[in-house]
Amino acid sequence: MIEAFSIATAHRFQDALASQARLRNEVFVRRRGLQHSTFGGLEFDEFDTPAATYLVWRDEDRVVRGLARLLPTTRPYMLRSYWPHLVVDGELPASPAILEVTRVCVDKSLEPAQRKLVFPELLCAIQEILMATGGSGMVGVTKEHLLSHFVREGIRWLGPAAEVEGELERAFFVPTASIRPKFHCRKYGIGPVVLADVGEVADATRAA
Repeated sequence: MIEAFSIATAHRFQDALASQARLRNEVFVRRRGLQHSTFGGLEFDEFDTPAATYLVWRDEDRVVRGLARLLPTTRPYMLRSYWPHLVVDGELPASPAILEVTRVCVDKSLEPAQRKLVFPELLCAIQEILMATGGSGMVGVTKEHLLSHFVREGIRWLGPAAEVEGELERAFFVPTASIRPKFHCRKYGIGPVVLADVGEVADATRAA
């Protein structure tokens, strides 16, 4: 099950807001060695605002082991702010119907049988939010093989690969109907609904 919250609702989810920042610090700063902003073992940036929605997969001890952050493209977002040169096919999105997916990560120390579920469930949750809000799709920047492994059709690459924080990545758009990783859902028995309280999350996402 994927949980979703914002700064406004984080108090309902124990320390999940801090826990996701700890995971980001572990993945991006300690393991990859990126020069991201940190404080007290927590990674953060200027996009951690009340407009952000955090999708988290938590283990039985309520520790965040998987994460995706959603940003509305009607406000400052990472692709527009840092890598607009990656988009050569069409305009940079600026629509309430399109969300940017950022800070996606999974804890590699998670037991393999559980770890294989996290990324597919995060994608399912993103689709559920977009469907509930009438959204048209998601954009982001990623390694091509990673997204293509899960999303088998519908990806529109917005430009060629270029170096982003030391790795070759591409900007993408995926329409809502194509986001759910159907093959992996069948393989791992992921049900039709993975997101807790999708109605409440949808309302918060619209407000952003």
